[in-house]
Amino acid sequence: MKQIIRALGLKAAFVVALGVSGGTAMAQEYPTQPIKFIIPYAPGGGTDAAAAVFSDKLSQMLGQPIVKENHPGSNSVIGTALLSQAKPDGHTLMVVTGAIANNPFLYANLPYDTNKLVPVSILTSYPFVLGVRSDLPFKDMRELIAYAKANPGKLTAGSSGRGSGAQLALGLLNSTAGIEIREIPFKGAGESLNNVAGGFVDMVLSGYETVRPFAEGGKMKFFAHTGTGEMGTEKIPPIADSVPGYEYQNWLALIAPPETPSQITDKLNSALTKIFAEKEVKDRLAGQNIQGIASTAAEAKPYLETEMAKSKTIIENIGLKPE
Repeated sequence: MKQIIRALGLKAAFVVALGVSGGTAMAQEYPTQPIKFIIPYAPGGGTDAAAAVFSDKLSQMLGQPIVKENHPGSNSVIGTALLSQAKPDGHTLMVVTGAIANNPFLYANLPYDTNKLVPVSILTSYPFVLGVRSDLPFKDMRELIAYAKANPGKLTAGSSGRGSGAQLALGLLNSTAGIEIREIPFKGAGESLNNVAGGFVDMVLSGYETVRPFAEGGKMKFFAHTGTGEMGTEKIPPIADSVPGYEYQNWLALIAPPETPSQITDKLNSALTKIFAEKEVKDRLAGQNIQGIASTAAEAKPYLETEMAKSKTIIENIGLKPE
């Protein structure tokens, strides 16, 4: 019996060693083909702009092209479902916003398990900018809120649809300020921005970089932002100056399919850490008022769990129900 147990133990040790050596070999060889970045939103949004900051450099560092594919729909659910079905070999990844932390509390039957996805890195964190139509008569946020209180539902705000960060940020603003700005959902940030610029919608909560071209073109004006302190050279004030206690931060993450080996995520983390430490990348992010994070995979998982808990609280407080 002892001989059998010893033999089994040696066999198990051999299998473990083989697995470790196989994983190491995989990491050394990875990547062996082009890497696909799933962008689960319509083209032209802030996720595309943020991904462009590091994707070319990551491609150069890993020695393989990075091909971006937009798969919009259902607040990133369609793209995330595609990711969950991909091979866990590091050749299919997803760049997604904090919306991924909202969906478990908004959709009754997600076609994937969020907890089984592998967070590679929390890439960035940033507040939304409130961009309003340039012809709106308000001078500041206090005037806008006073009007909204006197005229419930008359002002409109574009969003990227159910469960998007823009929807939660707007819902939090409505509940915190005691107002009703009516949400108009679109397929993505690009559509929201175009409808505000065209005069069909009054305002939008979106990333600084996506609002800036419209502000520079005179179609919108920077009104406030969802973080703390003044933002950028324009000295955009925080909403909290007019609505004490209000704050909403969005973030961007790189996610891999379930069961992706740590050897691959570690290799991606190592490359991303070097990229985000470069002055050029730091300056580009700072120019967009984005904080670079480039967390490790070990740091990313608890970060996602914490953000899911925050999302759950906001969703419950603003009265959204799973569908």
